[in-house]
Amino acid sequence: MNDVELNIVQEVIDVTLEIDQSGAPGQGVPVGGNDRDVLTKTSSVNYATAWEPKYYDYLINVEYTGAKTNIANGRVLTATIEGRTIYRFINNTRNANGYPVEDSFYNDFDGTNLSNLIITRV
Repeated sequence: MNDVELNIVQEVIDVTLEIDQSGAPGQGVPVGGNDRDVLTKTSSVNYATAWEPKYYDYLINVEYTGAKTNIANGRVLTATIEGRTIYRFINNTRNANGYPVEDSFYNDFDGTNLSNLIITRV
């Protein structure tokens, strides 16, 4: 049997790292948006983005007033969210999965036409 000699050396090495957190030049994340908004591509153009609310935030956080108006292709429900009135349009036509082909929230409704789309279910 051979003898093995083992020497253990304990050494402390001090290391200092400098990290550049400025990032590479480019568009970056645009300013703005609200709590819980998501950054969404608005077209195929580079950096074409917009802050948008999530559909389900509207779906679960609105209070319906009970006012319903039937218009061509569907019905409009009047609701409030964060103290302002909004309008939900639910199309009568269903897709292959049984969902309305449009289920959207709008800022404005004149009794016939909806305008200023807020968000739609995709």
